[in-house]
Amino acid sequence: MKIMNIIGSSSSSNPLSEGSSKDTTIGANCEFTGNIKFTSNLVIGGTVKGNIESNDDTDAKVTIQNNGLVEGDVTSPTIVLKGEVNGNVHSSSKIVIDASALITGNVYYDILEMHGGATVNGSLIRNMGKTAGLLEKKKAKDNAEDSKNPGFLQSIDNSKEK
Repeated sequence: MKIMNIIGSSSSSNPLSEGSSKDTTIGANCEFTGNIKFTSNLVIGGTVKGNIESNDDTDAKVTIQNNGLVEGDVTSPTIVLKGEVNGNVHSSSKIVIDASALITGNVYYDILEMHGGATVNGSLIRNMGKTAGLLEKKKAKDNAEDSKNPGFLQSIDNSKEK
């Protein structure tokens, strides 16, 4: 199996590039294993097996093209999904989910644009200004408290049995 590596800064002559000289591109015939931390723009046309995370750049953007596949979590202020993600997707700004996208995991967003035909096998969770990690901890805490403290209807049912 031939693997072609196209990782690094790209020029506008690269067909996968969106035209910026600050784009980092993982080409259609490339498979990358490991976590990626990036600034500016990341375009994925191939396969990434690992987590993708932007540095503290508020203008950072991940674009996963139609043939792109990410097996891991994706975290960036702006995310455009046309391909497949098997993991959670975290955005502090905007997520665009194209009709061809397939996401198996939760989607954390502030602004969501979802086109008809897109598939999300998970929950859509609005951040409301909070970071996704805090939301996950809060949800876990709430679930733990719910198991300790029975709900109102459960307490009524238990009192009838006595």
